[in-house]
Amino acid sequence: MFASVSQWWDSALVFVQQNAHLTGPLVFALGFGEGIAFISLFVPSTFLFLGIGAMHSASGGEFWPIWLAGAAGAAAGDSVSYALGWYFKQDVRRVWPIRKYPELIPRGQILFERWGVLSIIAGKFIGGLRPFIPVVAGTLNMPLGLFLLASVTSSLLWAGVFLAPGYGLSFLMH
Repeated sequence: MFASVSQWWDSALVFVQQNAHLTGPLVFALGFGEGIAFISLFVPSTFLFLGIGAMHSASGGEFWPIWLAGAAGAAAGDSVSYALGWYFKQDVRRVWPIRKYPELIPRGQILFERWGVLSIIAGKFIGGLRPFIPVVAGTLNMPLGLFLLASVTSSLLWAGVFLAPGYGLSFLMH
């Protein structure tokens, strides 16, 4: 069994090395998907970031470019969700796909009204609410500059928290 795991690992590392140019765009896309209301419910980026971090590190990849790609994707996704809330305001609850999960908007609103900017930072770590807090921030007309500052900060923290352990795990696999 250990030989097959070792063979799989070696094959996977060769694949990652041969396709290293795709890691940044993949991590960006996963971060972006995590920031979009509804889509994030189907993007298991937390687990994927751990694995990608481990494989990328073990294949000789550097942490910083991948971390920035994940954070940029997450901030871009947050911005789309914010724009959705800003554009539709209270009607956002009737927009597909949000109308399928109407209870998530009031939950995000409670968190946002209680914690303000900090809800955007903390909300990045609450899976089901992650993309809905930016929607609420948009519906409540949070100033764009303040939102972007909070989104970029939370995206950098989030991407780092979920990519960095994978880089640490790669050392255990050698």
